[in-house]
Parts: sequence; structure tokens; C-alpha cells
Amino acid sequence: MTVLMSHRRAGSIALAVMLSAMALAGFVCAVSLAVMLSAMPVAAQTAARLDDFVLPATQPSRALCVRDAVSGEPVTFARLQTQDHTAPDSLARRASRVWAESCGLVAVNIRLSITRLGYLPWQGLIAAADDTLMVGLQPIAAPLAAAETRAWIPGDDAGGGRNAVVLSVDSARRLGVHSSGSLVQLLPYTFPRSARGEVSLSLRGARREQVAVTLDGVPLTDPSTGIADLADVPLAALSSVTVAPGSDPLGNGPGAAGGVLALQSGNTSVATMRMASYGDRSVEGAWKISGASSALRLTASHRVAQNDFDFVNASGTTGTRTEEQRVNNDVARSSVMAQWRSSHVQITALGSRTKLGLVGPVNVRDYDEDRSTTERLFVRASAQAGGTLLSSGVRSFALRYTDPSRPAFNTSARALAADVDARRHLGRLLVHGGVGTDRLRTSREVSQDRRRGFVSATASGGRVLEWTAGARADAISGSGVLPSFSLSATRELAHGDVGVRMAQAVRVPTLYDLYFSSPQRLTVRALEAERVSFDGELHGRWHVRSTSQANDATPLRLTLEGALVARTTRDAIVWFPGNFGWSPANVGTEQLRGVEARADAAFRTLSVKAWSTVYEATLMAGALRIPTPYVPRVAAGTTTSVRAGPVIAALSSRWLGRRPYTAGPRNPDFELPAVQLLDVAVSTAPRLGTREFLLTLGVENLTNRAWQSVRGFPAAGRVWSVALTLSP
Repeated sequence: MTVLMSHRRAGSIALAVMLSAMALAGFVCAVSLAVMLSAMPVAAQTAARLDDFVLPATQPSRALCVRDAVSGEPVTFARLQTQDHTAPDSLARRASRVWAESCGLVAVNIRLSITRLGYLPWQGLIAAADDTLMVGLQPIAAPLAAAETRAWIPGDDAGGGRNAVVLSVDSARRLGVHSSGSLVQLLPYTFPRSARGEVSLSLRGARREQVAVTLDGVPLTDPSTGIADLADVPLAALSSVTVAPGSDPLGNGPGAAGGVLALQSGNTSVATMRMASYGDRSVEGAWKISGASSALRLTASHRVAQNDFDFVNASGTTGTRTEEQRVNNDVARSSVMAQWRSSHVQITALGSRTKLGLVGPVNVRDYDEDRSTTERLFVRASAQAGGTLLSSGVRSFALRYTDPSRPAFNTSARALAADVDARRHLGRLLVHGGVGTDRLRTSREVSQDRRRGFVSATASGGRVLEWTAGARADAISGSGVLPSFSLSATRELAHGDVGVRMAQAVRVPTLYDLYFSSPQRLTVRALEAERVSFDGELHGRWHVRSTSQANDATPLRLTLEGALVARTTRDAIVWFPGNFGWSPANVGTEQLRGVEARADAAFRTLSVKAWSTVYEATLMAGALRIPTPYVPRVAAGTTTSVRAGPVIAALSSRWLGRRPYTAGPRNPDFELPAVQLLDVAVSTAPRLGTREFLLTLGVENLTNRAWQSVRGFPAAGRVWSVALTLSP
């Protein structure tokens, strides 16, 4: 086997060791700072009396709720600080308290400031009013979202910034969602891909390696593969998910050329049990322990599935259609997650272990006995001191690949990544920088040592015309300095907004590109970093809401969105299925042009969500022009739900047009056929005392369509499931 990368010289090794030590020291410092800062809320709370917001009966008050200005999710453990201006200046009393919940009562006619780890602070005068005041805190890690932190009254649109869609986990469960992988299937513009037990996705025609997956703003991608397996994240660990198509160089750096899938961790206790076809059994739960100024949340999940289903093999070596059964397709996956948070500190640890049959394509049955075991570990500590957010983390990935019939193909690998970074707002300027190191070793004498660092600056402003502009420079060993930029502007209208966004992005080849995409490969190619030289969109949104005068309900809500998109990529890294060398290659230029549309309507008990995309994706190498593999020209999806008392019935449909799968001119003989998939779910959520029991019955692929997300890897036909979820 060709050695991809040898050990660097002694000086490079010393630098890698130094950067590793820096990352470890940063992690220790962040944890130490976490312990130090965690004591601060307790001391402040002990000293406060009246100012603890224990209000006298005669003191007028107002309800206040703290939300994330981007996702709208509740923000807990925010620190509230106030000063009693009714007393003489010399006797003015200050108070500080940490709210364990996201809502509460505060005194009126006082000036209040709210701070929370990872968010810009908010200050304002609490005026007397009857309605609830919603304070939206702007995430430091999302400079392309809302332009500023602000407060609003419920019912107003608190959005702004890029074209993104948010879906809460609670509402998704009622529509039949049972895992993080099935969660993304309800999102617009997403194309989940699952060939060997893992769940990844494509956004805006980009390959899965070009999509950044984050948890609370922190990348979850493996350091060696550039891919995050969504199935490793328990659904019980999440509260919402946000999809944002388009390059995101400032928020996530290299690897976010196609868009971002942002996962937001949850804040409540929950337990779920599920049974489904083909021996699929799973159990998961989250347990929250709250104190006066901090909380610990533990999440665990375990799933097993035999997953050996019947299918019709139309691409076998005999040239005839045969009825066969998928073999060695079992899955055993366990995940645990622990998260401790307070107003100024957050520590997250996520670990998973997966064993599965590494079943091969239906026309290459020689690999049906292969097995794979992967282990992932993610640890992140963040602390906020003043206006500076400090973070440090470690990501580990281990792979064992065994081929019982050909032991020469057995492979093991381990990758480790460590980094430390800091963010600080200087007025309207967000400055962000950090350093890190990656290290990978395999049993095939394949190695990779990579040091990296970056610095970025982002400015935002405007009220009528909200704008954000920024630049970033990444320095990565072996690839040099890679600059990128992003510019966006949004104009608010009477019933919506219009906006424009332009950006660049880069992606450095990982060892997956070079080696892991097929451990039995025979050839290895050197790859250059791919660069998105232009990624742009022109989008608009219009919404209307009609309110009943009788009961102040909302019988009608309608939102329409549309976008014109374009992307040009130099040296795109594309793997052409069917090539015996099994190696990706740099192509000259890749272009994508398209239209995206989305509609969201609700009328009393009926809700309809629909989306559609039209993409023309082309690879150009010299005079050769071929369609990009697996990007359908037309795709669409709908989700319709009806509520009848405590019962909700949902019908989800996803339609994929014909998808080319090889390197050649567009030809129906080398395209996967169009397919329409229908899922049905019925749920009811009765309350027994203080507990809610959510019972969900679902059928996926109701019409039993035989289809393939990746050529040669058939998907199961009709699948039934039943799930029971218990929550407070």
C-alpha cells in the first residue's frame, strides 16, 4: 500500500506537539475557569434579598421570557442584573440572579441587563405592560443570523439574516420523527444519504463532506473524514434543528461549502422506547438535574436492528432481476452525552460506539461479510469572561474494518483533533481566532499530521437594511493560507423581507477523500483543496397572518419564500462511482444554478409545509461537461398534519427526480429513476397527572417503493414503527 504521508521532520513534529499541548492547556484553562465562574452566581444570589426578584405584593411586575434570537428556543440560566433607581443614588441597590428557567416575573420601571454564555448582553428598561416581553439574545457564534440582540412582543417576527428554517424536536416527534436521522427528512432542501448504517446529508447539491454539522455552534465532524454521522446524536439530546443552505466561511470555516445543519441541545427530561420492522429496537432518555445556578443533563441511547430486508436485485452480475435478501446489515449503536451549563460556563461530552455489517453493493457481494466498528468522542468546554468567549475541545475517531474472507484488507485507524479559540465583540466587530492540530494513524502505515489556525473579523449593523460583512483566513499545513469572505444584506418589508448573500468557502481534503472512502482501494491520488470561488443567493420572504377578533386565535398563517442560487467551485473533489480505482479526483470547475421555494401555511387545525428545488449542477473539465453525480434536477417535499383533539395525523412526501450516478453525459441508462416516498404517522399525547405520554404509530415508505439513495445500496421497503415518549 502506498504511503500517503510520512512523518514530518523533527521541527514539524515539535510544532505539532506544541500545538497539542496548547490545545490541552486551553482545555484545562477553560475547565478551570468554568469552576471559578460557577461559584459567582451562588455568591451573588446569597447576597441579594429584595433584589432577588422576590417581589412584594404591592410591587408591579411584568412577565419576561428569554429566547435565542435565531432559533427562538428558550434560553435557561441567564443572569439578570438590575439596579433599584427608586432609591437615592448613594443608596441604589444592585442585584444579580441566575434564572434556572427561561421565563419569570420582574419588577417594572427598572433597568435590567441579561447575560448568558455564548450570547451578546441585552440591556433595557422594563416598562409597565400587560403582555409578555420576549428578549431575544443574539448568539455570538452566529454572526450571520439576526443583526442584533433585541426584544419583541410574542407574535412579531424576530428573524432576519440568512435564509434558514428551524424545526423543534417536540413538534417533529408528533409527526413521526424517531431519530436524528429521520429529523432532517422533514427539513426543506435536505437530501439524506444512508448506505451503510450512517446518516449524512446533502444541502444545495453539495456532497456530504461539504455540509457542516454543529451542536450548539460547535462542529461535530470527524477530524479524519470530514463527516458527522447524525445517527450518533440521540434525538433526546436535542431541542431543535436549523438548516441553512449556502456557504458559511465565517461561522464554520473549511467544510461548510454547501451549508450548515445546526443542532441545538435540549433542556428537559424525556424518555422514549421504539419498536419497528426488521428487528429495530431502541431506547433513549435524558435526565436533567437542576440547581440554583447550574444544571447537569445526561442523555443515553441504545439501538439494535437486524435490518436484513428483501429486495429485488436489478443490477446483479447475472443481468436478470432476482429476489434476494440483504445480509449482514445489522446495526448496534450506543451513545451517551453529558452537558453541564450555567450562565457563564458550558461543558459538553458526547461519545458513541457503533458496530455494523459493512454490507457491500448488491452487484459486488464479495464484501457482504465485512464488519465495521467506529468509536467517536467529542468534548467541549466554553466559558465567558466579560465579552470574551473562550472554547477548547477534543475530537477523537477510531475505525476498525475487518474482512473475514480477505484479512489483507483489515484496517484500523485512529484520529485525534484538539483546538482552542476565542471570540470577542469590539463594538459591532466580532473578532474570532484559534489554533488546532489533527493527528491520524492507520494500520496501513498511513499517517497525517496537520496543524491549523485561523482568524476572522465580522461586522454587522443597520436597522432598515441589516447587513453583515466579514473575512477569514485559514492557515493549514500542506494547503497554505486560504482566504474567504462573506457579505449579506437584508431589507425588512411590511410583510416580509428581501436579501442578498455572497460568500466564498474552502475544503481541505481529508483522509476519507484519500483513503477511507474504500479501504480496499488499489490506487491513491493526491488532491488539492477545493475552493468555492462564488456562492450567492437572492432570497425573499412574504408572510401574512389573520387573527380572529373573537378569541384572539390565529386561524390563518401563510409564509412564502424563494431564492435564486448560484455556486462555482474550483478543483471540486468528486468521487465517481464505478471507477475501479475507487479514488476521488479534482475536476476543473463545478457549477450549480438553481431555484429554491418554500411555503408554510396553517389554518386552525391544519398545517401544510412544502418545498421544491430545481438545480442544474455541471462538472467541467476542459471540453467535457457532465452532470454532477447524485444531484437531481428537480426535488420536492411536503408535510401535512391535521389535529383532531389530542390526535395528530401527518403525511410526509418526498420526491426525487432522476439522479445521474456516473461520469458521463446525461443518459437515462445511467440515472437512478425518479422516486416518491410517502410516510404516515398518527400520534396522541394524553396527560396523566403532570406527565405527558406521547404515543406514535408510523409507517415509512407506505407504498413500498424499491429505491436507492446511493446506487447499489437498496433501502428497505415498507417499515412500521411504534414509539412511546414520556416527558414532564
